[in-house]
Amino acid sequence: MWSRAGISRTTLILIVVLVIVVVVLGGLLAYYATRPPAKPTPTVSPTTVEFLTWWGPEDPQGLAWVAGNFSVYYPGYHVEYYSIPGAGGTNAKYVILGMLEAGKPPGSFQAHYAPEILSYVEIMPHGPADFVNFTSMAIQEGLLSKGVTEAVLAGMFNSTMFSLPTNVHRGGMLYFNPQFLKQYGLPIPTTVEQLANETLYLASQGVSCIWIIPGGDGGWDQLNLWEYIFLGLAGEKYGPEKAAQLMNEFLYGVLNLNDPAIAQLINETDYYFLLFTKYDCPGWQSMTWSSGLAYIIQGKAAFQVNGNWIVEYAYIWYHVVTYPAIPPYTSWTNITLMEEPFPGTQGIYVLVIDSVAVPATNNPQMNAGIRLAEFWSSYIGMKIWTSSAKGVTIWANGTNYYPTPAQWFDYQQLLSTAPGAFTIAPSDGGLFDDVFSTLNTQVLNLQQVGSSYIPTFNSALVSAEQTTYSEWMAAVKLGLGYMGYPGHPFANYLPPWVNPTTYHYQPYTPWWQTG
Repeated sequence: MWSRAGISRTTLILIVVLVIVVVVLGGLLAYYATRPPAKPTPTVSPTTVEFLTWWGPEDPQGLAWVAGNFSVYYPGYHVEYYSIPGAGGTNAKYVILGMLEAGKPPGSFQAHYAPEILSYVEIMPHGPADFVNFTSMAIQEGLLSKGVTEAVLAGMFNSTMFSLPTNVHRGGMLYFNPQFLKQYGLPIPTTVEQLANETLYLASQGVSCIWIIPGGDGGWDQLNLWEYIFLGLAGEKYGPEKAAQLMNEFLYGVLNLNDPAIAQLINETDYYFLLFTKYDCPGWQSMTWSSGLAYIIQGKAAFQVNGNWIVEYAYIWYHVVTYPAIPPYTSWTNITLMEEPFPGTQGIYVLVIDSVAVPATNNPQMNAGIRLAEFWSSYIGMKIWTSSAKGVTIWANGTNYYPTPAQWFDYQQLLSTAPGAFTIAPSDGGLFDDVFSTLNTQVLNLQQVGSSYIPTFNSALVSAEQTTYSEWMAAVKLGLGYMGYPGHPFANYLPPWVNPTTYHYQPYTPWWQTG
């Protein structure tokens, strides 16, 4: 049998044995533990759809609003949520993969609207045919004409959409308490070097908890930090559009790590990563991104890197409003949580888009799942969801209904960013699932071991690029070889195996095979 590259059956078996044995003991058992008690002859209502998600603990209010309004706008339909906790879907992804591989798909599930979803498509017996293609529905509801173009293209593969977006998050944000910085006479950092200097200054003043880089999320926070240091350094050296292109090359598996300029960027990224992680808060090993946020708000730590789901969590659980680092807010003295694009990434928009995917095989809830996806991605559905502080809308005609100034700032930036300055967070959907898992482990090892691990880590980056490339080649065989549609590639960038005139495959030899 031909072994599909995305995550092959052989690879998946290894994942199931080595990962899901651990994850499912917590995640999958938690999933089934939250299901209603089994009936003697269980039946599934065609008007009820389950939605498997990793959001549950973070936004119960917003999820309740979506569920209630879904039933209002689609009378007779009902959604039931099942949550697998874990930052960025680190646990849920493998539960979903296991269920799909076992032929027992969830009625619908959360997926990043990004290359990640190809991991699910490539393991299915019939590939794309085993998922609902939402392209025609998106066209009908006006998403392609009235949505933010690059955000819409990020989850489209040669015209095919395997999910519908529910919101746009912005990755690569630096969070801090401005009062903490003022206490030490420090300005808001705008370059990577300045951020490093402020870190060292705080250390010289005896501050022991400077950075929040939790280890309890399995390396996800470390990957967030590493990738945005890289993007920030690239932005400072090349400008927003070239830096975004380099990240997009990384996502396609074609970033030439043998190029001396790229190798230098990698080495500088490793250096700053180890500098920042050296001043991680005591107890970071068991901390999670959400628990660590309290240290920032309370003025007990200086910096945390994450996406703007921080805004939602602070608003719902700590009743704290987040502000962008712009006038007049920079002069206010009552703000305890502020955000800015990670130093060096100004002018770049890092997309982290959540979506609803619906399996089309062995899924009696398929039609109900389609209705849920249609509702959630609609203007009104997304307004209901994002008004709970959950990211921003993908629709380009949105208004300022957001409860926090940070959201409105992020939305305005979404509308004004140049098309070529968009990229997708590797830590949140930009990578295939197995590469994501590998890099999480490797970057966590880098923090734990230190500089002696750099050669191993850099070698792992090469392997990650090679694997990513092979998985995109599998996508090519399925007719899904790039993000976007003919004439409209995501971020104005086409991978080198796509002919820019015909949008068909053209021969390409990756850098590691050229000698």
